[in-house]
Amino acid sequence: MPDLQQRLRPTDLDFLQRIARAWNLELSAQSFTEALSEMAAGMLDPELFAEIIDALPAEPAKAWNYLLTHQGKDTWSAFSREFGDLRPFGLAKRSREEPDLHPANASEFLWYRGLIGRAFLNLTGTPQEYAFIPDEFLAFSPAPAQAISESLLPRPASEAEKKIPVPADDAVLDDITELLASLRMNRQVLTEEENVPRRAYQAFLLNLLAEKGIITPTHLPNPEQVKEFLSLPRGEALLALFAAWRSSQKINDLRMLPGLSCEGNWQNDPRSPRELLLQIVSTVSSTSWWSIPSLLSQIKTHRPDFQRPAGDYDSWFILEQKSHEYLRGFTNWDKIDGALLRYLLVGPLHWLGVLDLARAERPASPLSFRLSPLGAALLKNEAPQHVRSENGSVTLLNNGTLLLNRDVPRPLRYQIARFCSPVTDEKKPGKYRLTAESLAQASEQGLRPTQLLQILQLAHVKSIPQSISEALDRWEKYGSEILFEPVTLLRLDKPELLPMLQKNPHISRYFGEVLNNKTVILKPGSANALQQSLAELGLLAQVKISKDV
Repeated sequence: MPDLQQRLRPTDLDFLQRIARAWNLELSAQSFTEALSEMAAGMLDPELFAEIIDALPAEPAKAWNYLLTHQGKDTWSAFSREFGDLRPFGLAKRSREEPDLHPANASEFLWYRGLIGRAFLNLTGTPQEYAFIPDEFLAFSPAPAQAISESLLPRPASEAEKKIPVPADDAVLDDITELLASLRMNRQVLTEEENVPRRAYQAFLLNLLAEKGIITPTHLPNPEQVKEFLSLPRGEALLALFAAWRSSQKINDLRMLPGLSCEGNWQNDPRSPRELLLQIVSTVSSTSWWSIPSLLSQIKTHRPDFQRPAGDYDSWFILEQKSHEYLRGFTNWDKIDGALLRYLLVGPLHWLGVLDLARAERPASPLSFRLSPLGAALLKNEAPQHVRSENGSVTLLNNGTLLLNRDVPRPLRYQIARFCSPVTDEKKPGKYRLTAESLAQASEQGLRPTQLLQILQLAHVKSIPQSISEALDRWEKYGSEILFEPVTLLRLDKPELLPMLQKNPHISRYFGEVLNNKTVILKPGSANALQQSLAELGLLAQVKISKDV
């Protein structure tokens, strides 16, 4: 921080005389330079300084302690929003209104006693305007006993807020394994039909894998890195993911918020919000539940500028997709900054196993959090011990369905997922099915059905049905022998109608395969046009399908 003389140098002789009056100092110098040295020497008397601090009224004392708990500095926007701004005064106006005797707020009280300064400082790589305590005063003043995060601590959760717990686990490792298999097999993993939370989760996993170098920026798996990652013990793998997210500047959580579009070339540091929350989480008791709404309210009140350089709420171009409006100004804090904090709590910090969550009812948003046993280890940079073992079994049914126990080793899960299609079943997660399509995709990657049999045998699958062995053998020899496909049929009441229609080129152009003298398969998408052409011939057709088929 600047020292006392640096703080006083931009002032004038009248200003120094007002400070001297507040400190009961005799200022005999007539020039500003001499007065500056005389004033600084007098103010650095430890006993006099202690008297001045002890005599501070309640609000100025609160502002003083606020800066102490922030290592003697905070952005001017945050400090002034909490304790008031400085009114502009020239020499004449200052003489008339005497703000040192009649301060408008706590900021002015400290300012006209020379206890705080205001300057642009380059502390984070970007110059910002700060309120600060001069170095010498900071050395005189031990920080309050409370940690910096004490003023940000939430209240304990109410009974309603913690009614339905949602424990954290290490399932993210299995989800990533299945995602890697889907990417390896060129399956689409993000579709418009998926709900917003699921899309946000998968987008997060993709960014995390790219950060670790396990996939390329275009989402192509790097085979060696995939193999290395899947071979890690579960605890070490989870720690690696958490550490990569925590330190990453490329994974920009703000730009991943659902419902918002970040535009322009402005920069933000995604690590600042994470570290703020992790500091708070590591401070609160891990045996209690804590209110999420209360935490957001505390941060909004005491540290609203946690991610904003110089408290700037206007230069970031963030579009709200629902309203098509740009969100600017502090009035939109809840929609951007508050929404980011909530996303981090109920998203990445829960997905990575750090926080247990709880909600009042299903399917409402979580209202409280608690540090999980996994999170307690991760915050110490230790591989968690409370992870699932990987000794689970695989069951293969005679209809080609595979059921994977939650404890199935990840390398085995990955190999099975490359041969089979995942089946969405909330009651039975880890469900896959052997299909001609999945085997065709595997074949394109150079995989053969006999390799799947070997994998299952090595995995000690209790029994491989004979029908499945035969099906895999036939597919390897002949490929797909049976095809299901949707078609549109034209059914005729009288067989003599068919020759007449076949002779008419305006009608027969819509015909595909003729099944018999009363049934024809129509070309895709031709039913509506054919109905109109038949009407022109005086034949009204009854339609039992959608008009757009």
